[in-house]
Amino acid sequence: MKKYIITILAVSWGLTGLIFLNPKTAINNFGLIMFIPLIMTIIFHKIEEKKTGMKEKILKKRFNRKAILFGCLYPIVFVMICAGIAVMLGQGTVVLDKEPVVWIIRLLVTVLIGLFSALGEEYGWRGYLLPKLTNIYGKKKAVLLTGAVWSLYHIPVVYLLAKLTGLGNPLLICVIQAAVVFVSNFAFSFCYYLSDSIIPVIFYHSIWNTWNTAILGDIYTGKQGIVHGKIFIVNGEGVIGLIVAVVIVIYFWKKIDNHKVRKMA
Repeated sequence: MKKYIITILAVSWGLTGLIFLNPKTAINNFGLIMFIPLIMTIIFHKIEEKKTGMKEKILKKRFNRKAILFGCLYPIVFVMICAGIAVMLGQGTVVLDKEPVVWIIRLLVTVLIGLFSALGEEYGWRGYLLPKLTNIYGKKKAVLLTGAVWSLYHIPVVYLLAKLTGLGNPLLICVIQAAVVFVSNFAFSFCYYLSDSIIPVIFYHSIWNTWNTAILGDIYTGKQGIVHGKIFIVNGEGVIGLIVAVVIVIYFWKKIDNHKVRKMA
């Protein structure tokens, strides 16, 4: 697993550096990094299959209703909690300047399109890395390690985007966002463990990316959402998001051991 982790981080960091050599196109192209886990996992998976002769279908595992409901509803509830806190604390103001029907349709279309980029990450993180580490170390240590890798993967792009957009202190934004990613991994992992399938997690990831951006703004590009304010503060991947995630993570930490996971070959 060390080779897999080192390779993904090295390739994703290297690609990030190349993309940001041209600041004018970086904001439009940084999403390509999301497909590195997918590509690297396919390569490593094929090598493993040749060595062991055993085939493991990452995408063809069944999922249950509980997992898909959690994956679809939890990110929406989380973002709304953050939005409510931001408004109550005077850090955010609700600005409804969009046609509701058109906005909802765009939101749904964005979620569907976002499933492809979410697959790019989840195929690697929860489809391969988490179950592999679970087989080796058990669930709780696997969750911690997966969260650490996922956080490290985000650091270069978040730092460089913060410098490019002038959203705030790049180092501070980088640290907060990495911490949010780490603690958010507990909920993502819980979603996976509910059914041993990445399909609900892919929906979770796409809905999270779409809903968080639409309501609380885009911490990557600085674009405001419905709740206007300092994005670094109000965003689900910002200060308020970190506080809410840290509080909730205790629940998931206790719940993770309640679900048996089928061993991955």
